[in-house]
Amino acid sequence: MARPKGIPGYLHHKASGRAYVRINGIDIYLGFHNSKESKAEYDRLIKEWLANNRLLPQKENYCEAITVNSVCLLFLEHAKSYYRKNGKLTSEYSGYKTVSRFLHDHCGTIPAVAFTRQSLKTIRDQIAACGWKRKTVNDRVKKIKHIFRWAAEDAEIIPASVYHELKILGGLKKGRSTCPESKRVRPVPLDIYEKTLEFCPPIIADMARIQYLAGMRPGEICALRPCDLDRSGEVWLFDFQDHKTAHHDEDDDGDHTRTIMFGRRAQEILTEYLGKAEGEPERYLFSPRDSVQRANLERRKKRKTKVQPSQVSRAKTNPKVKPNERYDTASYRRAIQRAAIKADVKRWSPNQLRHTRATEIRKEYGLEAAQIILGHVKADVTQIYAERDKQKGIKIMGEIG
Repeated sequence: MARPKGIPGYLHHKASGRAYVRINGIDIYLGFHNSKESKAEYDRLIKEWLANNRLLPQKENYCEAITVNSVCLLFLEHAKSYYRKNGKLTSEYSGYKTVSRFLHDHCGTIPAVAFTRQSLKTIRDQIAACGWKRKTVNDRVKKIKHIFRWAAEDAEIIPASVYHELKILGGLKKGRSTCPESKRVRPVPLDIYEKTLEFCPPIIADMARIQYLAGMRPGEICALRPCDLDRSGEVWLFDFQDHKTAHHDEDDDGDHTRTIMFGRRAQEILTEYLGKAEGEPERYLFSPRDSVQRANLERRKKRKTKVQPSQVSRAKTNPKVKPNERYDTASYRRAIQRAAIKADVKRWSPNQLRHTRATEIRKEYGLEAAQIILGHVKADVTQIYAERDKQKGIKIMGEIG
């Protein structure tokens, strides 16, 4: 007799030889596959589930049956919707998938309540054996703890004591583990920066100049649009709400923004792009599409023979891959590094420009000024101090930006 539609199936976990049923996203193991006991347990669970309006009656009763795999699967479903920015999954989701694979491979079938501090320590040793840096290993372990915290706090499928047991395990200490240390992000020397710009496409070179002058993050320069700019004052302001640490805000309204300031030199570069985007306030100022068009025009000017009609026709009917409407941090970084190779200088990344600017501002104006310009705002700073800092930042960028 066929199983009615919508009824969870009697499944076989080949690796362990056990039978299991997946109910409401939770894998419940029943015993040896095809045994009378496992089939009887399956029938009992299905009847109980149907009698309780297709829900598990008491989650507490199934703590022993909820495996580490079940916790990971449920968390990843949650993470698909939670870890998104601009409609796309963030790198955080990839990190959680990585640690979920480790958990699946090494202890996926054990009950989640049996995952102890010692279990986590074993997993940490296995992650460290992959050769990752110490900070990366600590980040992976932190993600595992967060998965179990979510399972206890939000999903309520395991006791809170499981998470509190894991929380006791501290991170690897510098100089006290065999894991290699991450290299510090160093400022890029200005002579290397300037030589690289000579080999950059014009738009990429302008992005780098503005990023350097304003002390911006790579993601901030890529996201700049005319509608985001306040040009009413002598120093232009860009209130960037979607910044790197926006989710760390502890205010109830979650309205903390990162204010970026553009002085005269940055404004001179931006003016050209604002003119091209006139009438399109939501258009990104720096676009690969514009860069390709600009390069094509340059090639066209240098061409000594006329463009043949057949070439025009092929370009229209068989266009190459359509360029994106905006640069992202990866494409921006690749463009910079390709230019560095052409310039025959040491490769560097756009994020190093921020460190270069920070070093200069700190040397000239002090540590507090560098924190203001770069957006390193402490969570407990009052609105009065925030306004004072903003005015100080405007004054500094009016002089150097």
